[in-house]
Amino acid sequence: MDELEDRLRGITLAEPPLGFDPDEVAGKAAKKARNRRGVVATGIATLAVIAAAVVFVAPGNEPEQVAPAAAPSSREEQKARDLQHLKDVLPGILVGATDISVRDFIQVNDSDLMTSEVRYIDAAGVKRLLNLTISGPVTTKDGYRREGRCDLGNRGDAIGPDRKPMRCEELVTPAGIPVVISETTPKNPDQVGEPVVLGQGFSTGKVSGRSAIAWHSWGGSVNAIDLGAWDSPDAGPALTDGQLIELVTDPVFLFR
Repeated sequence: MDELEDRLRGITLAEPPLGFDPDEVAGKAAKKARNRRGVVATGIATLAVIAAAVVFVAPGNEPEQVAPAAAPSSREEQKARDLQHLKDVLPGILVGATDISVRDFIQVNDSDLMTSEVRYIDAAGVKRLLNLTISGPVTTKDGYRREGRCDLGNRGDAIGPDRKPMRCEELVTPAGIPVVISETTPKNPDQVGEPVVLGQGFSTGKVSGRSAIAWHSWGGSVNAIDLGAWDSPDAGPALTDGQLIELVTDPVFLFR
């Protein structure tokens, strides 16, 4: 058995013909490998470009779009916006007031002026009246000019019994908005025969109304008038300078 195994180990078997040249096959294989690596590299580069393009247009990286300028809103839209804003801010200004009723803005003769009336009950139970007028650039220039606002010739309803004018104060807010605060007084019907002053005659000197008017950078003005108690003329105005100024300097109010 050992001799047979030795003989078998010593036999060299002839290999069958391969049918191809191994060196040629190896060369072709290497060439294919090189081509494949080139294709893969090109594919990776292409994918990188595509990926870069995808990142550029991804939702979170889109180039900022400049919105077109909005067309000026119509006067009806301005009226609706101002009315809603007035309803929104009044509870914070008329502290403690109840039954706040705001009438729709009324536009005067198709002009750039509109006015609204506010009725409410104050914290003391007094029924009060407030008027808010918003004027555009045209009406402001014609009828609500800032110059000479406190001149006596423009304040015929503000002459007291001592021939001195009622209060009229010009000021500028910290935001740079010019404001005029003024007060009015009713005439005394019992003063018959007294000389007429500026067409109005003398008055009791009691303050019956307090107003504030502000001139805004857009060319218009906002005027708020505290007309006092609408069912009690002796009550006088209730709103402070600060409340009136807060209302007339509100930047949302605009009409033109």
